[in-house]
Amino acid sequence: MPSLANMASSSDDLAARFEHFFEQDAERAKLIKLLLEKTHEYKTLLENVNIELEHERESRTRYQPFIGLGADRLTDGQNQEPYVTVLVDGDGAIFRDELLQDPQKGAPEAAVRLRQAVRAYLKDTPLGTEHIPIIVRIFVNLNGLARSLYAAGVVDTESHMRTFAELFTNSRAEFDFVNVGHGKENADSKMRKMLSHYYHNIQCKKIFFAGCHDNGYLHELRQHEGDADAKERIVLLETTPAQPSFTSLNFAMTRFDSVFRTEPLTSDPRQRAAAAPLSLSPTKPAVEVHPCIRPASTPSPAPAESIASSGNGGISIKYPTAAAATSYATAGGTNGHQNISITSTKPRAPRVIDYNIHGQRLDPPNRHPGQSPDQVTYKEKFEKIKPKAFCNALYLTGRCERQHICPMEHGVKLTPGEVAIHRYKARTTLCPNGPECEIYSCYLSHHCPFGQFCQRGADCKFGGTMFGDLHFSKSDMEVE
Repeated sequence: MPSLANMASSSDDLAARFEHFFEQDAERAKLIKLLLEKTHEYKTLLENVNIELEHERESRTRYQPFIGLGADRLTDGQNQEPYVTVLVDGDGAIFRDELLQDPQKGAPEAAVRLRQAVRAYLKDTPLGTEHIPIIVRIFVNLNGLARSLYAAGVVDTESHMRTFAELFTNSRAEFDFVNVGHGKENADSKMRKMLSHYYHNIQCKKIFFAGCHDNGYLHELRQHEGDADAKERIVLLETTPAQPSFTSLNFAMTRFDSVFRTEPLTSDPRQRAAAAPLSLSPTKPAVEVHPCIRPASTPSPAPAESIASSGNGGISIKYPTAAAATSYATAGGTNGHQNISITSTKPRAPRVIDYNIHGQRLDPPNRHPGQSPDQVTYKEKFEKIKPKAFCNALYLTGRCERQHICPMEHGVKLTPGEVAIHRYKARTTLCPNGPECEIYSCYLSHHCPFGQFCQRGADCKFGGTMFGDLHFSKSDMEVE
């Protein structure tokens, strides 16, 4: 029979074991409760996900028909209002002579020919519709081109080119003749910018690029050399013979010989006198202005003359002067040709403007008049007319076109010495056009008269101009 001590030990052991199992049951209950809570949480989350999924399914079903419609509309937008453009570097791609010589008729005719040439090129392509617009942009230094055409004998006056540009622009709303002004890179930079602009516009289906005379455009074109879309859309327009590097790019190339010159201009001003036809009415001697080195011995145009037919088939030439006496010889008699009277004239050097290699205008030397009695008399006259000042146009060019409304002084007479003083004073003022000025008779300065030796420092008005620092160095003063 077990002893009481053993029984007590056995009872304690059972109690301990029961406590252990009880704790395990409590932990198990906690775990089951936690699992039930998580299950409920996940069930709720799953229900929400199912609801959202159902909403997404309904939305997809609802908007599916519009996806295809949107793609169709995007394609339609790309094809809506397509157009082609023609970009012309007008400094090298020049219209045919017969179009420029009579701008009243030639400018509208040039617009028609250019439009017809583009239409003919597009005829056998998907763009061969009569309704596709053609945008034309011609970039040119208008004054420089006018002088070159006059010097080459293409036009009789420089104003012909300006008239041509205006009438060409007005011929059609989408045609523009853009005057970029003086500067070699002006037309080039605009051509490059417009090429990029139209290429990135998906509505522009063709770009006719007339710049094959200038290798400066090769860099932009080479960027598209391996681009199939560029090869399809860019067409090189050859006028004068293209540089060999352009043909190696394998872009499509065409010519509009009915529109543009096929040979470059010859700009020797001496050819102008030989090429110019005799005028049927009195004319004034022309003034040539060339952005280059001043010619040493270029003959000037002949004096103005009148030409009329004589009764027996000869001609009588008389210069409009009172002293047009016979100074050469008497040819024939009453049964021969009429007498010809010619007065000897001394050739004049042509008027020119000098530019340096950077295309900046160079002023001729302007020495200080020095101390003289003219300084005193000029100052006295200047004090008397205050607060007015002497009119620069009248006293320095000989004519003031605004004299009836000009507020400056016109009535006081100045001696040659006083005019020299006034000219020197005028040359201390910066021209509003700066070194880009192309007016031959301009009496203002286009750079600091003292150049790199100027001692006025920051106070010099030629330092911080919109054209930059106009204190030219010795090399800057060298004529191109």
